[in-house]
Amino acid sequence: MEETLMTDRKILLSEKEMPTRWYNIAPDLKTPLAPPLHPATHKPLGPADLAPLFPMEIIKQEVSIDPWIDIPQEVLDILKLWRPTPLVRALSLEKALGTKARIYYKNESVSPAGSHKPPWPRFTIIKKKGSKGSRPRPGRGSGDQLFPLPAPCLN
Repeated sequence: MEETLMTDRKILLSEKEMPTRWYNIAPDLKTPLAPPLHPATHKPLGPADLAPLFPMEIIKQEVSIDPWIDIPQEVLDILKLWRPTPLVRALSLEKALGTKARIYYKNESVSPAGSHKPPWPRFTIIKKKGSKGSRPRPGRGSGDQLFPLPAPCLN
């Protein structure tokens, strides 16, 4: 109990402390990940297979071997609406496990929808806006398609 009283439970960053780049673990892997396979051909997917679903900028991020990927300013501006997400120390879990390790979780309840998922369709839209060819549309999977596109995004 003493440790609980003397330990900060939350880590709160200011907007200025928010990361401006995503870290890519691919260069750190001893063995590169196997490429995703096409469901029909069972051969590795190429950019042309992914292009109908994702903007080229997102495809480039997915196959990048660069250790750091800049977060576009438009995406950072959206994230700042409710980010950075507070990290909360799970003191009760640490105690129940009898571990000396510090365990933290992200408190996603501070986002407008109480989830980390709502911004991802917007990020796809931002990337798609810069691509030629098709109109932006919501993301695929993880419930992303349930979030409607605001009218200005369709212009």
